Amino acid sequence: MILGADSSSGQVLIRLPFVHRKAVPQLLGMLKHGTDIELFLGRVDLKSEPGNFGAEAALVHDFTLYSGPNMGVGFLQPPDARHAPAVFIDIHGGSYWGTTYTLAPDRQSVVELFTSSDHEFADLDRDGVYEPIAWNRRPFDVRCDFGIFGGHFYPEVFVPTGANYRKAWPLSDWPPPDLGLNYHLRNRARNDVSSGVNLQIVAGFADLEGDGVAELIVLQDRPREEPAQALAVYRLANKSFHLVAQTSLPSQAIAYLLDGVRDSSSGKEILVRTATPAKCEAGGDPKAEGTADVAYIVRGSRLLPAQPQKR
Repeated sequence: MILGADSSSGQVLIRLPFVHRKAVPQLLGMLKHGTDIELFLGRVDLKSEPGNFGAEAALVHDFTLYSGPNMGVGFLQPPDARHAPAVFIDIHGGSYWGTTYTLAPDRQSVVELFTSSDHEFADLDRDGVYEPIAWNRRPFDVRCDFGIFGGHFYPEVFVPTGANYRKAWPLSDWPPPDLGLNYHLRNRARNDVSSGVNLQIVAGFADLEGDGVAELIVLQDRPREEPAQALAVYRLANKSFHLVAQTSLPSQAIAYLLDGVRDSSSGKEILVRTATPAKCEAGGDPKAEGTADVAYIVRGSRLLPAQPQKR
């Protein structure tokens, strides 16, 4: 049973259905619909036998999902009453990754949305609807062998389409991170990938214009023997990402990381971390000698090298 807010009175808020279980159910979340309350329970067992359900709570549906060491439920409340709150089920598969599912409005099915190291929700276009952002803790590094991991490096963005979600970023023709593709690119075996497609190496979000809208800053490349790197800024509008500004990066140094955004007298500057080709090939410590930050600033539809700051 679940007690009311004043548990000292012993008032029963909801009595759970009786089911023969191998594990005690864990309360993951509660969602109120007028006078009704939905309860979301999780348990780590493989089988359960239906029993006699109580009169105060009715079992709507249960799902057998991949079992992990932990689980959780999250709710995304829409800005108005035209849509029901979205329900997300998180199954943590290990220390650094998990799988997120969406629950259908009729509560009869779930759809796997993404697997990620971490995820969050943000209103990227300021329309009152929050977009799910899935993060990979490694960049898609096809030039340097630094083995960087541990932060929010590679985002995937999803936008609502009715009761479901679709991936809006990276764009549909951009290949996803793949260790086999890394191997092919670093060993100059590029026949199986079109050199015209873009790859997201690393990306992040920042409000560059100071208007409360977060732009997507992307370090991108193409699967060619010679680096074809670019720094680009995109904005989400009408559920799609649109290019704001882009510049090609010099091939004399290899960009492998976004090092943040800093304030200057001219505006927000994007810091791009670069390494010499020799340092990139050698790998090892990315902070060792042979790396440097280069700053860029958005000017209208252009990205320009920033003026060196005075010390």
